[in-house]
Parts: sequence; structure tokens; C-alpha cells
Amino acid sequence: MVDGSYLPFQSARDHQDRGMMKWMGFFLSEHTTSLDEEKHKTIFSDELSLLDKLTLISQLYAGQLIGEFIVKEGNRKATYQGQVTEIAKDEIVVKSTDKFHLIEVKNILAIHLVEGGAEDEQERTLQR
Repeated sequence: MVDGSYLPFQSARDHQDRGMMKWMGFFLSEHTTSLDEEKHKTIFSDELSLLDKLTLISQLYAGQLIGEFIVKEGNRKATYQGQVTEIAKDEIVVKSTDKFHLIEVKNILAIHLVEGGAEDEQERTLQR
């Protein structure tokens, strides 16, 4: 048995040879596929609690501040930046510079305040 502990990916280290011990250096398409999947895997472990989400959303809404929302969409993360214009029971509406985004609260992973957001937005509006 070959020691694969030096390999950088867990899937390559755990791979069990299917009995083709002809060479020690061959690399199967299954190796490549599993390495590619592991490289592009998205980790959603940094989720906020519901109370934290609602607190941050209400602070952004009350202060009319610009926020950045990292949202889970299927198997990937999406980032939206804008002002919270509406709050419903399970979703919010975020107005970005060019359109409105309907975001489910349960899919929000992180919320960040955009520093100087309200002032910057007003300056951009005045410059137009």
C-alpha cells in the first residue's frame, strides 16, 4: 500500500486503489475529478444565528445604512451590497445601485456594514 499522506487533498489521501498496482505513478480521472470538486467546495459553516441576523438587519434598516450581505444560493455564495428598504417575516429587500434584491433571511451567512456607506451613496447621487 502506498502512503499518500503527503498529498494536499483529503480525497487523494483517502483514495483506495481498485487493484491496478501496475505502476505507482498513475493518476486516474477519478483523482482529478475529486480534487477539482474539493478545490471548488464552498463551506457554509460561518452562518449567523437568527437573532444576530435580525438584529443586524434592523440596525441597517433603522439607520438607513449600506450593508453587504453574503447569501447562500444553491451551492455557492453570492454577495449583495445595498440598503435594506423592506423587512418581512422571512425575507428582506435590499436596494443596490442598479436593482432590488429579495433575500431570504435563512439564507444569509454574513452581514457587514459598508463603512461610509450612506455618505458615499449621497455623494455618488450628487455627482450624477
